Amino acid sequence: MMRIAALVVALLTAGAALAEDAAPAPVLFRGERGLAPVPVVYDYLKDRIADEVGLSDYQTLSIKQLRKGEDREHVQVEVVMAGLTDDAIASQRYLLALHVEESGWVIDSAKQDWKCRRGGKGWTNKPCK
Repeated sequence: MMRIAALVVALLTAGAALAEDAAPAPVLFRGERGLAPVPVVYDYLKDRIADEVGLSDYQTLSIKQLRKGEDREHVQVEVVMAGLTDDAIASQRYLLALHVEESGWVIDSAKQDWKCRRGGKGWTNKPCK
């Protein structure tokens, strides 16, 4: 009888752990219905792209939308600010993953990295010094 009780407790505990794993991922940002992914990303990053007057600290801003194959419901958007006035940072990049819902595009994840003027030539997730 004790073995059965222990087995039931173990199964219930495992079921609760699986239910927690199935919880939806937190949403970083929800775009307005009808907007394409690039404007949704711009709305999310607008305070990082320009100040309250609209001025920026970069020479070039490039925004690229990518999707894999024929999957139209998931995209990745890359935003690169190059030619920064900062003497340590050459470029700053954001990589954002989005999916579409009935209510519009949703940003699932955002990653930020930098290209430093000194040190390695590639992108790094550690701020430049």
